[in-house]
Amino acid sequence: MGQTGPVQRGAASDYWETLALSADERTGGVSPEPLRYPTTVSLAQRLAALTVAFAILLVLGTTEFTLSWSGRSRLDDLRRESEALAETWTAYLNRAAPTGDSTAVAQALAFWPKQHFNETSAAVFRARGDELSLLAASDSRLVAPSQGDRDAFRNRTLEAWRESEPEPAWRVARPVGVGASYGVLSMAVSTRTLESQARMERRIAYVSAAAAALFLGVAIWWLVRRWVGGPLEQLEASMEETGRKGPRAVFAGVPVAGPSEIRRLAVRYNQLQSALRARERESEARGELLALEERARGLERAALAEQAGAEFAHEIGTPLNTVNGHLQLLREDLARRADTPIVERIQAVLNQMSRVSGIVRAKLERGGWPELRVESTDVLQIAERLLEFMDPALGTGRVTSEIVNGTSRRRLWARCDPALVEQILLNLFKNALEAMPRGGHIRVVAGGDFDQTWLEVADNGPGLTSRVREALFQPYTTTKERAGTGLGLPISRQLARAMGGDLELIPTSTGTRWRLTLPSVDEDAFS
Repeated sequence: MGQTGPVQRGAASDYWETLALSADERTGGVSPEPLRYPTTVSLAQRLAALTVAFAILLVLGTTEFTLSWSGRSRLDDLRRESEALAETWTAYLNRAAPTGDSTAVAQALAFWPKQHFNETSAAVFRARGDELSLLAASDSRLVAPSQGDRDAFRNRTLEAWRESEPEPAWRVARPVGVGASYGVLSMAVSTRTLESQARMERRIAYVSAAAAALFLGVAIWWLVRRWVGGPLEQLEASMEETGRKGPRAVFAGVPVAGPSEIRRLAVRYNQLQSALRARERESEARGELLALEERARGLERAALAEQAGAEFAHEIGTPLNTVNGHLQLLREDLARRADTPIVERIQAVLNQMSRVSGIVRAKLERGGWPELRVESTDVLQIAERLLEFMDPALGTGRVTSEIVNGTSRRRLWARCDPALVEQILLNLFKNALEAMPRGGHIRVVAGGDFDQTWLEVADNGPGLTSRVREALFQPYTTTKERAGTGLGLPISRQLARAMGGDLELIPTSTGTRWRLTLPSVDEDAFS
């Protein structure tokens, strides 16, 4: 039922082969993505929009100020004309009706100027005590006195004010009478026509200002597009073409064209590119030299490690055999005393001693790991046996453990080398135990499907930093400083892949979680 196969090379040779990878292989063969710029409004469009906005604000502001000043001036002129008209008609009424005879006043108002008939109105109010009553009027629009009429009669002065109801107009009041004033002349001069003309002028001015601003914006957009936008687009296209060709392509330089500022920018860019390419060539040469030096130092360290490993295996072989023999004798003595729990514990130690002895023999005979022996194995049983073997160390470190079978099967079969699976799980348990010096919990979850069987080993320790994750499976990378060699995880992954599986780190919010995957075995073959 067992199956043998060649074992992969050692961790040291695999490490130095990794150092020799090309830059494309280290980055997964993926070239850098070209830069993607967000779609934005061009410089010419922004300048045109700003010009239109500023022109509209400036022209409309100036137009509004001019029209407002002109409108106020016209209203003031109309007020002065209304006051002069009131003075003239007061003198005329004083001659025609000096005592306030109603017939004489009515005849005088009958001659009110016909050309202003639809724009002006006049009325004479007689005073009786503090009250004013209508004496005569040029039409029916002025029939009641206002407060301004009363103020004019009481103060014996000319009063002028503006009214908006029933229609916009200047109101002027002037006392009448020879000697003693018998009443007041009240006039209303309409400003409706004047204000209508002002509104029409304002609309025409606003439309003209908007058209002028739009024309100015289009002209500026066209000029900026031709003088600035075009040369900048050529410069950008040349830069993008240079980026697509890559750093090793021959750099022909971007065209020097356009206004003087754009030409200077193109010249500076060409100079910068030339300097950068020179620096790149220098950096590449230095990098190649450093890589060769590092490879030479690595080969030297690997040779020393191989020699030290061989010497260590030779020196430890005899003591291991001696210890193994004494443990066997102790097991037989205890078996005769029927001390079953201690016999089982000694048998577990003997199993581990046999595995270590096999590794030592393989190192001496073949210079690497023992020959791979693949067979159908219950990996759940291996995990249970190892946790039981590590129970004393877990108890000393105040670490609890549990195994969760995530399948409906009582046994979890996989095609693997049991000794190598033990070595991988032992490394993971040992790392979890050392990561929780103040105690914690180790959780083993077993699962599988038609193609794969897996064991997940999780702890609730502090976890790994991002820097450690990036170099996790690189040889000699360790978080234990001098207490670790940095070879456990690279060797464990190498062993897992040699059996057709893999070892990977599963992202988790707390602690560390590893997954060992192995090829599945059909459970029906064992039924």
